[in-house]
Amino acid sequence: ILQKDNDPKYRSKLCTEWKEQSGIVTLDWPSQSPDANPIENVWAYLKHKLRGKRVCTLKQLTRQIRLIWRSLPNEYAVNLVESMPRRCQAIINAGSDWTHY
Repeated sequence: ILQKDNDPKYRSKLCTEWKEQSGIVTLDWPSQSPDANPIENVWAYLKHKLRGKRVCTLKQLTRQIRLIWRSLPNEYAVNLVESMPRRCQAIINAGSDWTHY
């Protein structure tokens, strides 16, 4: 399953055909809603772990990202998933305002 927001490039003919041919199911997600999007926490984790790493080429960067991704603790992902009910409630409580997520 691929989580996507409403960015127009994900709706392009080329992208849509590739996802269909690859058997990728997409899960629509509101755009501009980082507090409802736990992957934002994962991006922050990856960026944090990349700091201080010396990468000079795209190949080195890709390798480092893959290593970090594979070493992501299971508990981290579980905690993000389990935080969703609290995130949703915080969004409801905040109206259209900022939440701490």
